[in-house]
Amino acid sequence: MAFGSSKSRQVIPIVEMTPMIDIIFLLIIFFMVAAQFAQQARVDLELPKEQGEVAELEQENAFIINLLENGEIVVDNSKGVITYEELASLLQEEVETRSLSWDSLLIRADERASTQALNEILLLLHGHNFSATRIATETN
Repeated sequence: MAFGSSKSRQVIPIVEMTPMIDIIFLLIIFFMVAAQFAQQARVDLELPKEQGEVAELEQENAFIINLLENGEIVVDNSKGVITYEELASLLQEEVETRSLSWDSLLIRADERASTQALNEILLLLHGHNFSATRIATETN
């Protein structure tokens, strides 16, 4: 007794997309939060108005030294105000761990800040073999 031709059944695997979509949403949230932390390193300052080099892309991994109007130094808002000695040790640590270079270093000095305080920071950087430095300005 013949029961018709036996056809081979093709098994189609089912791909669950729900975990993949969850991972994508988690990555989006992570990058949004990371971008907010990068912006917190910048203190609200009145930068000098000069025409300078216009950088189209902001470096998010830059080491930013903020010089406030009263001469205080802020490297990261979470660390607060630091002294010149703390800045020197922080620079030494960054040079050793991240191989910090002049193009990843940025100084943001308030236009009303003392030039003496800025010169002390530049001397400190020169002591760590930074012969060139970028200073942030606002465009006219």
